[in-house]
Amino acid sequence: MTNAIAHAPAPAGHAAPTAQALFDGERLPFPPLPAPLAASLRPWGPAWFATRPVDASPYGLGAFLAEAEARPDLPEYALVGFDGHGTNSWAVHFYRVAPGIALFIQLPWGGAYTEPEPARAEIADVFAWAGELQARVQQAVDARKIPEGMRIEIAASRFGRAGWRWLGAHQDAAAVPWNPPGGMKAATLRALDDAIAGRPVQPAA
Repeated sequence: MTNAIAHAPAPAGHAAPTAQALFDGERLPFPPLPAPLAASLRPWGPAWFATRPVDASPYGLGAFLAEAEARPDLPEYALVGFDGHGTNSWAVHFYRVAPGIALFIQLPWGGAYTEPEPARAEIADVFAWAGELQARVQQAVDARKIPEGMRIEIAASRFGRAGWRWLGAHQDAAAVPWNPPGGMKAATLRALDDAIAGRPVQPAA
């Protein structure tokens, strides 16, 4: 990722690139989003897009986690793009809140010391997992296997919170422990398979 994309908005008189073009320019896969939601993305920052107005910097992951935890009725939205600060604290972001899921992905991209090819491979792998997650969540929601107001909350970040948990609408988020990030991809898919099979969803012990 060039610093020109990350550090500055489009010059006056120049149209901002589409979200798809931004990812294509970095030779990165586009985050897995339903087509109608992807079509609703609008530019809200120098190099990031969202389906709703967002004032906070995507790099400040904590604010987005706190919002989702405080608002179980938060309307569905997506945010994608690149944000950060300094020379090496830059990341690709993919945030998705929808019935049954609050997913926050923040992985290194564009920093001065980030090796592009390993980073590109990790992003592709995590986005593929995110696609599987969303498909399973949709299946569980359609079958009414996830209680109303409950979400699987997932934070996959190299810069902030990392882990996952089930969080219900009336639970105190501060009191619900997170499952550790180790083995998170397999564990979350297994948890959703359990939900689809009719096993009760439970917070971490």
